Amino acid sequence: MLDDRPYMRPEEPQFRAPSMQKPWSGWAILLTINIVVFLLQLLIDPNSLSARMDLFAKSIVGQWLALDSGQISWLLPMQLFTYQFLHGSVMHLLMNGLGLFFIGRALESAIGRREIIGLYLVSGIIGALFQLGFAALFPNQFAGPMVGASAGVFGFMGVLARLFPHREVYLLLFFVVPLRMKLHWIFWGSLAIAVVSISIAIRTATGDQVAHAAHLGGLLYGAFYVAILVRNGGLMRFLLGMPRIRFVSDDPAKGSGVTRRRNWRKPKVVDAAEVAEGDFMSREVDPILDKISKQGIHSLSERERKILDKARSKM
Repeated sequence: MLDDRPYMRPEEPQFRAPSMQKPWSGWAILLTINIVVFLLQLLIDPNSLSARMDLFAKSIVGQWLALDSGQISWLLPMQLFTYQFLHGSVMHLLMNGLGLFFIGRALESAIGRREIIGLYLVSGIIGALFQLGFAALFPNQFAGPMVGASAGVFGFMGVLARLFPHREVYLLLFFVVPLRMKLHWIFWGSLAIAVVSISIAIRTATGDQVAHAAHLGGLLYGAFYVAILVRNGGLMRFLLGMPRIRFVSDDPAKGSGVTRRRNWRKPKVVDAAEVAEGDFMSREVDPILDKISKQGIHSLSERERKILDKARSKM
């Protein structure tokens, strides 16, 4: 584990660039899969990109891989996953790809690669179930084939906004006007848009070919992830052998009343088994070693001693 420290690393010839030696980020893996699948759609199944529903219905994607909320079949367990990596047009892929890139990059530093992949998949499944539920109640408005990564992207947004509600970001309103906004306003705005769009579809008995129910499901699951799973060590810890993720807050809320009522925002993650070992050392161990050199080992708190014991066990 200490091989990446400058004073422990042996002198060896480097045959690859440092960037090539690092594992891929979770968001990069997801984005790459979406792009590769879209290219395969172009080459093998171009009818799946047609705006004509009769051509789409005859395509491989339309028959086997898209999630059709109007015609549930025995393929549903597979389609809950496959639909998340398919898209209907270049613009559809571009919008979701931008979300994976910008939101995924910001979020992965907080929850880690393993968690972000699991979050994407489960958000997509929850979003699909929301769409299926609304389609069962209002088939004219919500039934039909569904593809796209947007439920997973909305899950990312839900987690990022609830973890860091006071973080400010810049948006391009109508792709032209720059707008500075806090993440919690983006969360509530996205939630309001989804709810209003669903209400309008129900009242007018018409749909707009946008899976608003799936967006709502992904967003709400993101909020659930922060409210419940953060305090229990993350999502993937429920799989056998997966370690807990420890969340350490570094983004104190400016509205302390919310924090007093429910301590459910603990933004930053440290997971020695998931996050790169070098990151664990630089984030947790190095500051403790500096403190020892300046103040002595007697100055360490109980938490800092436990971190050193954890690092020693991995050497």
